[in-house]
Amino acid sequence: MKKITLLIFGLVIALGVTAQTEQQDWLVGGSFALNTSRNTTVSLNPAAGYFFLNNFAAGGVFQLSYNKTGDNKTTVFGVGPFVRYYFGKKELKPFIASEYIFTSNKFDNPSFRSTVNGADFFIGPGLAAFVNEHVAIETLVGYVNSKVSDVPSDGGVVVRIGFQIYLSPRGIVDTYRKR
Repeated sequence: MKKITLLIFGLVIALGVTAQTEQQDWLVGGSFALNTSRNTTVSLNPAAGYFFLNNFAAGGVFQLSYNKTGDNKTTVFGVGPFVRYYFGKKELKPFIASEYIFTSNKFDNPSFRSTVNGADFFIGPGLAAFVNEHVAIETLVGYVNSKVSDVPSDGGVVVRIGFQIYLSPRGIVDTYRKR
């Protein structure tokens, strides 16, 4: 793992890339989370957003997750807004992210089945490591709090690893101007 991290870091420095987090840029991608502390949780969070200001993006995120603790299983589908603010102008860009996701939660165990609505709130810092002008590998570490109807809220630390593709309308125009 250490060798992969060093390789990615070396590629980022060698390529001398510029990050695409300027006003009117787009981002598309997502993250993957895996938690195996007391149970098994797998979560996939695809997202798409728009930079309304330099370094400030907002958009929508989907949540698909599965949790199993013993015979108890939970499947969650959610959708909601996110915001991000990036710092700096280098190939390694730290950022802060927040999401609020409205969820539909299906609970299943041998004696009980139920579907209820809820919400997940996430906030935390991240780091985007640009491997070229348009693609970044990202890591987020933050706090997530889940609230489901008539059930006490549950929260904790989550680590997400993902990628984003940064699309710039200026880059597309510049490409065609050079031809």
